[in-house]
Amino acid sequence: MKISTRLAGIELSSWDGTKTPLGATWRDRPVVLVFIRHFG
Repeated sequence: MKISTRLAGIELSSWDGTKTPLGATWRDRPVVLVFIRHFG
């Protein structure tokens, strides 16, 4: 199974509580994902 298929179902929460499946972000165009770890 491709990694994109496995990640597509993960839900992202926005600042207002709206949930969006990660796969919806790259449905129409390529996406760059950046993970930033918060220290503090």
